[in-house]
Amino acid sequence: MDDYRLRVAKALEMARAESGLSQQKLADRMGIGRTSIYRYEQGTMTPDAPTIIKWFVCCGVAVKRYIDACLHPGLLESLAEDTGAESKRDALIKHIEETNAEEIDLLFYLIYGNHGSDYLAVLCEVVANLHTTLRDRVSICRAITGHYEMAQATKTDPDPDGTQPNMQILYQAQDCGEASAMKQNDAYTINEENILR
Repeated sequence: MDDYRLRVAKALEMARAESGLSQQKLADRMGIGRTSIYRYEQGTMTPDAPTIIKWFVCCGVAVKRYIDACLHPGLLESLAEDTGAESKRDALIKHIEETNAEEIDLLFYLIYGNHGSDYLAVLCEVVANLHTTLRDRVSICRAITGHYEMAQATKTDPDPDGTQPNMQILYQAQDCGEASAMKQNDAYTINEENILR
């Protein structure tokens, strides 16, 4: 078995274990047979990318973190242990090195932008929001998009020359989050069937 296949199998198994789901319960959530779950975790079959993402979403784990662990040797081990500050810093540096220009602009604006808020407080606000139910996060997202649209329409944006958000991404997340919350899920992924706009 090659390294990639081994990392995927281990990450899938770890995600299911973290979720507390049995193989059968996860199979039911995913709409596949329990035998497939077993084979994926053993590495005798490797799922395609959409199935891997669906697996992590159904388990309610941090999808990006687990996807990165599948792709990058060494990160898988950090999922199994309490990652120290230095390991977290290394993982963040690696992530920053691979981010696209839009992500860099948004992060730069968050830290250095003329928005009138302390960036650490904004990060804490985001993290606090992530510790609420998906239904509540969708509600907050609706409020944010409404306030942003009003500020743009009334030309009251306090930093009109600052980096602006990609609203299409936000609308997609909002729509997919709402569709998932309506099904009583507490996690979502962006896919065509959930986009309402």
